Amino acid sequence: MTDPHVQIPTREKVLIIGAGPAGLAAAAALKALEVPFDMVDRARHVGGIWDPEREDTPVWPAMDMVSSREFTQFEDMLQPVSFPEYLSPGQMAKYLRAYAAHHGLTDHFRPRLAVRSARPFEEGVWQVEFSSGHIAVYRAVISAHGISERPHRPDWAAELPSSVRVLHAKDWTGPDGLEGQRVLVVGSGQSAADISVDAARRALEVRWSMRTGHWVVPRRIAGVPGDVAASREPSALGGLNARIAETVVARAVGRPQDAGLPRPAAGLLEDSVIVSDDVLDRVREGRITPAGEVTGVGPDGGITHLGTGHHAGHLRYVPDLIVFATGYESGADHLPQDVVPRTAAGDLDLFLGAFARGRDDLVILGQQRVSGGALPLLVQQADIAAYLLAATREQSAGAPSSAALEEFRRLRAGSESAVPTPAGSSRGGLRGRLSDALGARPSAGRAIAPAAGAGEGLVPAVDRGTQLARLRAVRALFDDAA
Repeated sequence: MTDPHVQIPTREKVLIIGAGPAGLAAAAALKALEVPFDMVDRARHVGGIWDPEREDTPVWPAMDMVSSREFTQFEDMLQPVSFPEYLSPGQMAKYLRAYAAHHGLTDHFRPRLAVRSARPFEEGVWQVEFSSGHIAVYRAVISAHGISERPHRPDWAAELPSSVRVLHAKDWTGPDGLEGQRVLVVGSGQSAADISVDAARRALEVRWSMRTGHWVVPRRIAGVPGDVAASREPSALGGLNARIAETVVARAVGRPQDAGLPRPAAGLLEDSVIVSDDVLDRVREGRITPAGEVTGVGPDGGITHLGTGHHAGHLRYVPDLIVFATGYESGADHLPQDVVPRTAAGDLDLFLGAFARGRDDLVILGQQRVSGGALPLLVQQADIAAYLLAATREQSAGAPSSAALEEFRRLRAGSESAVPTPAGSSRGGLRGRLSDALGARPSAGRAIAPAAGAGEGLVPAVDRGTQLARLRAVRALFDDAA
């Protein structure tokens, strides 16, 4: 066991950038394997986007979470039974602070410290410049900065005159002050739906411009949280085929196209669904007016958009406020652009969404979108990262490279489709597995709250089930060797 009172040079440490749920997952995994690390964040407290004191968070106080309690807790520290089935942002913040304190992660946390740049000089040598002006050398970097660092706007946004007030979803704080205002929300995803509902509480008129249709599912299906029901699919959603699942959801809340929204572009089980109990009702009531894709901008700020349903053709609308719920661009401002190449589609070329090709000293968490929340994937990625960095630490100390490390490197160099995904793989997280081995009480599956406001941006979308199976299979290489 490492003596916590011994000062370890940063040259021997891993730097975790970001103290949100992903950063805390990485910190917990590194600590479990006794890998020394520092964790920094520009905010005063841990919690990432769930820290209510942050000014740069896409979360607003009245936002409704789309992931239930079962999928917003770590397996080694369950949430209080007094918490509701769906937490408020403030309750999530309290839970994450408690988790960090419980595991002593705050001992490694350096608050109000941002990273200006992190540059590699060779494998295992990173020069990091902080906002304080201090420069330090670390042996590896885990960038857990999330996806909300680079808000994306469509090209036509540059044509808007200054007379039109413009916000990105990241800057949305609620509907106060929208009385008598006409609001246009642009985007097809979860954040666009949530903001449209929120704005409709006060605004004179809300139009929702969607380029792509999606299924809308309720928070509960037959009394069971929707994400729990989805995790039990196919049994909970019928089990025979997607049509049965769609029938169950349609009977619960209706079909989007029947309310006037665009027809979903994919089947329910393949779609990036919108979780909402309210949006279809607000559309039916006329408090949210569906609109198609924006096709032009006038000199007075008038917006031309396609109609939906019976309102075909091009329609004109002059909004007082435009909210871009159009997602985020992948990447990290503190990393050199040439450190991680991009694919032909413009995405960061990361193995399993996190691991830089050909590098053992760089992990980037949070650069993927999934339906149902990305952070269960991040926990698996954090565990793999901890195993990887523990193995390379032993190798740098003179130990031979392990078979698990070499197999991971081989898989990382190839296509993700080549990763074996054995059926029935459902191992818990690293902290829970180690705790069970020490005789601790088994716990109920480790997963965390989803990132807020994912939207339809440049951060790539992946199938949650497929990616989770691949991550579990890769992590099993290290599990079996431990």
